Amino acid sequence: MDSNTRIIPLHLHPLGFIESFVQFGAPLPALLQQTGIELHMLDSPTAKISYNQQLRLLHNGISLCHTPGLGLLVGMNWDWAFHGTVGFVTQCSPSLREAGEAFHRFSMIAQPYYMVSVAKPLGYVDANDTYVLPIRCFQTSDAPAEMVQFELEFRLAMSLRLWDACGNKKVARPDVHVELAQPEPRHAALYRQLPCKSVTFGCTESRIAAHQQFYSEPFRPYRRALFEQLIARCEEELRLTGLQISTAAAVHMHIRSHFSRQLQFPASPDRIYRPVSLEDTAQALHMTPRTLARRLTDENTSFRRIQHDFRIEATLYHLKASRLGVEEIAELMGFSCASSMRRAVKVAIGETIGVARSK
Repeated sequence: MDSNTRIIPLHLHPLGFIESFVQFGAPLPALLQQTGIELHMLDSPTAKISYNQQLRLLHNGISLCHTPGLGLLVGMNWDWAFHGTVGFVTQCSPSLREAGEAFHRFSMIAQPYYMVSVAKPLGYVDANDTYVLPIRCFQTSDAPAEMVQFELEFRLAMSLRLWDACGNKKVARPDVHVELAQPEPRHAALYRQLPCKSVTFGCTESRIAAHQQFYSEPFRPYRRALFEQLIARCEEELRLTGLQISTAAAVHMHIRSHFSRQLQFPASPDRIYRPVSLEDTAQALHMTPRTLARRLTDENTSFRRIQHDFRIEATLYHLKASRLGVEEIAELMGFSCASSMRRAVKVAIGETIGVARSK
């Protein structure tokens, strides 16, 4: 995508930043300077800006506020409405897993550039039945340090608010822990105010972690009908954006969602992961199995190929990120044994599991 193309809805994320920056001391005229955003545009539900305009807005806001921990403050005070319709899943999602998947899938409505991240796995299963969500940022390596810090803090605060709102706090281990790959800053006291049990600095990876039951077990079953209605509306809004989403990409996302629902842990051997079928996927995508198969053929792929590629992708992701043993990962991914997984990985990437895991 061209970073100068106006495709970002102004009334969503950009106006959320504008409201927050003004709240923390930025004069509106100075905030909008050199952004190309005019005052009359702030009342328009159809106005759009470019990625470069958004970057300028963020740069102005960070410069004008002069506030330590600005990303944390903005993230903790940000109204969910600025995420658009998907923001309201915080009120009705049955579980944190479903809320996280909804945000991951529909974030491209507010930020079309997020399309590049939709195919990436959300998180991974670690030792002790722990679910881990890496905090991923989009800033490039040459971005100003203050911009990188702002994005990390903003994403951390927003993610923790989502986990706090949608996680199952009735489970035996409801504590949420944060690890950050940065030294402790002077405004560390702000981090201690975040909705989590602990924050540890100087780690190898920036991530949020909690017990898998906190992440996956539903606790608001009577809101599922509202949630499904909201998701249907998000699907329609995504369709109306005109963003080109291939059938293969839609199938990949459905398979990933099913996999996330079916994630089974080595501690639960009585439950076996079963891949989603072509028929169920076609029904979810509102087409017949024959139509789905034909469309995938037109895109030079197949349902079986996508399902296989996804399992290899998820396997490699866990091998590199998780501390689970090879046998545990094989069980988690639905392989009959570790040897079967070793062969599949070797055929897929031409390398052994040991080499893949060491990278």
